[in-house]
Amino acid sequence: MKLTAIAYADDKCIDSQLLVANLVALFRLRGLSTASLLAGSAIFEQDFCQAEHKISPLQLAKLVSNAIKSWPTDDLAFILGQQWLPAQSGQLSQGLLCSEDLDQAQRFWQRYHWLVQPWLQISRWQTAEQQHLLLQQDLGMPQLQRFFIELSLSSLVSSYKRLSRCRWQGQFSLPYSAPSNIDQYYKYLGDELKFNQPICVVSVNQSTLKQAFELHNSQGFLQAQRQLRRQYLNADRRIGLPATIRALLLRQIHANLSLPDVAQQLCLSPATLKRRLKAFSISFQQLQDEAKLQHAIYLIVINGDSNLHIAKQLKFADSNNFRRSFKRWTGQLPSQFRYWLSN
Repeated sequence: MKLTAIAYADDKCIDSQLLVANLVALFRLRGLSTASLLAGSAIFEQDFCQAEHKISPLQLAKLVSNAIKSWPTDDLAFILGQQWLPAQSGQLSQGLLCSEDLDQAQRFWQRYHWLVQPWLQISRWQTAEQQHLLLQQDLGMPQLQRFFIELSLSSLVSSYKRLSRCRWQGQFSLPYSAPSNIDQYYKYLGDELKFNQPICVVSVNQSTLKQAFELHNSQGFLQAQRQLRRQYLNADRRIGLPATIRALLLRQIHANLSLPDVAQQLCLSPATLKRRLKAFSISFQQLQDEAKLQHAIYLIVINGDSNLHIAKQLKFADSNNFRRSFKRWTGQLPSQFRYWLSN
């Protein structure tokens, strides 16, 4: 990834015609104050008249925080997710609508999601029986984690139903306690839900992934893919700073990179890197823990490795240190996590 493609917290790199415009339209439809929605965000209603108006991650965070406070019920993210595919336009919609199956649609979405859902970082694990899609915060903002998870998963389920004309078949592992609005989860996401999990994962059987979509059009898909690839490569920003660091840490997990190591790779001073991460409301230590946890879970779930092997992979002094860290990250010991997996 070119360093110039990395988005910092104050970079104006997010298309306001997507989520922002949808939020404003939804508030108007419900007769809610758009002034309260936009307060303090440095976003103005006349901005939506500009075809290529963009906002920064900081502006997005302020806007979403305002929206959550002002919305009278607890279903805002789910409603926005339901509107996501119909609200899109251009080549992304065409590519999804022309996809052969869920597998192709998900890969397409994963490749170009920055253009429409830049708050996500997506990874994929495969087994013979299932595909596991991991969702993390590209733009940090841990205080908005649940909102973005609800929005992303609702858009996934709604899009799948439109494309396949079938009910959603998959399981969600969610990294927080069961919320008070649990009925909204059943309504929009189904009942295959597991809360209090270490990371957010979408698990789908291979048979569901390969179920053919009725509107599949290979030529239309290839055309959309070519045009979106050009658009993506020409974009000023293609990944957020937190996601960049998490990816660096995962790619070089055996090196156990320190903050000065990463700062050097990004051509920044350690102090500047700390400051720029603080703007995303996240620290280097949090990202380092997330990368180690993700790799540890991969070694447990996919490889079935022992604590001793994982400790060596992650450069812990011994397996006891790994066990203590895993308990700190997840609230449970590796043995308890393995037991949960087998039941």
